[in-house]
Amino acid sequence: MWCKKALVAFDGSAASRKAVELARSIAEEEPSVEFVFVHVMKIYAMGAGAENVLIDDANETLETLRGMVADLGGRAQVKLLRGSAPAELIIRCAKNEGCDLILMGSRGRGGVKGYLGSVSYAVVQGSPIAVLITKDNGADGMVG
Repeated sequence: MWCKKALVAFDGSAASRKAVELARSIAEEEPSVEFVFVHVMKIYAMGAGAENVLIDDANETLETLRGMVADLGGRAQVKLLRGSAPAELIIRCAKNEGCDLILMGSRGRGGVKGYLGSVSYAVVQGSPIAVLITKDNGADGMVG
């Protein structure tokens, strides 16, 4: 077995959905692999009330994620990470959970098409464990 426990980062983007799909494929092929699915809620210095919008969005994303992985049962944990440095949170969670693989999308919701996003780039650069980057299908239907 090449992987025992994988962290999968999800933000609702097409590329992160591909990461969840890949994790589900791994789960089918390797019944002993466990998964930690995480969504990062980036905390900003904002005025009163603005955080409620972020919390509502994070909760909606978590519910979507829970629905996507519900059939994995006890093999899947779903967690919300909060902080101002998403890459550090992802790497720290992977370490604390004993993961030996991180799966994530090439770019999040705000990423520029064709480039590795800042969070995925920082995770690749800072992670002591393997990082597998997924890309969404382009408009031409080709997998990039």
